[in-house]
Amino acid sequence: MAWTPRTAEILRAVAAYQLAQEALAAEFAARWAEALAAVEARELAGSLSELEAEYAAAIRESAAASYGLSVAFYRLVRALETGRVIGGPGYRPGASLGSLWADFNRATGKRTSSGPRERLDEDTRNPFPADAVERQARRVAETFRQQVADRVAARERERPARQGSAALDDPALIAWEREFAESLKTGSSGAGGMLVQDAGRDAVHTALQDDPGAIGYYRATDASPCYFCALMAARGAVYKSKRTAAFGAHPHCHCQAVPIFSRRYQLPDANARFARMWREFGGGSLADWRTHYTTT
Repeated sequence: MAWTPRTAEILRAVAAYQLAQEALAAEFAARWAEALAAVEARELAGSLSELEAEYAAAIRESAAASYGLSVAFYRLVRALETGRVIGGPGYRPGASLGSLWADFNRATGKRTSSGPRERLDEDTRNPFPADAVERQARRVAETFRQQVADRVAARERERPARQGSAALDDPALIAWEREFAESLKTGSSGAGGMLVQDAGRDAVHTALQDDPGAIGYYRATDASPCYFCALMAARGAVYKSKRTAAFGAHPHCHCQAVPIFSRRYQLPDANARFARMWREFGGGSLADWRTHYTTT
């Protein structure tokens, strides 16, 4: 008897996965905001080494959780769609839908569903990339330099002209410091949150390229994506090829790649809504689409 994809369960897993990945980015952002708040704005330049260490540690811990969550999600969706379980990190012989749901529930921290304990057919291949610690560290260091160190250095060069002969408690100077600190937090939090979720995105996207059972992916968005992400979600499924072997995200983006293993998949309602908007748009430039999307 052919396996029937468990569509409703897959969509529940997708929704829970998105929320859990978003929560990991928020967890990092909260920890980083606390670290920034502990340093006076005028003392940032002298605290960069300590701040960089905290930035890297916060990203590293949340990214590791993102990676583990994505492996559990990929394995669960694959099993729900095909009736077969894939190997790799956390793989245990004799896995069932029940054990895969339990793994996923632990990774999200919430009980989304459960399943039967019958043993699934197994594909022991490991399609998941090794945790690229060195590459991640380089990306974190470069992001910190761009989003924090370089901006603090530019602020320090501007300070003499801003301060002049004003006292340190001058309201205009205080407002300038606060505005800079808030901007610094927003930019560095968004970029760091992207790196956190990229650990999971890369795990899923690399796995689907190396898994013979995968046929492609679609882009699942959060509740209110930007115009570009809405357009990408409107495309529906993207079938795997060298041309589609990348998943573009941006700071403050919570989109995720959802792998598909059968032509009998179902898209979330949001994807269908964006597809309707695209058809109604009728064509034009990306700028035209942005206007259409933001005014519809």
